[in-house]
Amino acid sequence: MSDSVAACSDDAHHPPGRISRGPFSARVAGVYVDPVERVRSARRRLAEPVESAAQSVARRATDLVIDALDVNALLDRTDVNRLLDHIDVNRLLDRVDVERLIARVDVEALLDQVDVNEIADRIDVAALVDRTELGDIVAKSSTTIFSEGIDLVRSQAVGLDDFLGRWASRLLRRGAYAGPPAPVRLQAEP
Repeated sequence: MSDSVAACSDDAHHPPGRISRGPFSARVAGVYVDPVERVRSARRRLAEPVESAAQSVARRATDLVIDALDVNALLDRTDVNRLLDHIDVNRLLDRVDVERLIARVDVEALLDQVDVNEIADRIDVAALVDRTELGDIVAKSSTTIFSEGIDLVRSQAVGLDDFLGRWASRLLRRGAYAGPPAPVRLQAEP
């Protein structure tokens, strides 16, 4: 028997008056007949090849459209600013693995492309000196050096004064040299 006709040898299995397959089934001469079953069966047999053919056609049509599409012309017509307004940059950055991205960068190759001489030529040394107030630094350094030089000369003069005082005491036979007299205000009262 075909798929559309089901034999009804067992009435316990298919009780009388009960539709076994669908709303259009009927019992004819002890056999249940479903006229829609043939359509269902044909649909099942044809569905897979038709679906496969439809997918092939869709794939081919997509390839033809992509090949014919001028991406540059499409991008020229695209308002990139409007598109960027819809992008959540923070969400995008949250998805970026920065460490992995940096690991992929070849720093040596990047530095090989940098022209250090060109960068040095761009530096305005006069403006840099003006901004660092180098004149003030030089003046402070000069003042410090000059002050330290004067202190050195003074200490050497005191040392020379002591030396000459000792020699004068020896030549004049005054005894041991006690050093220069203290300023009047610093002298202890007797």
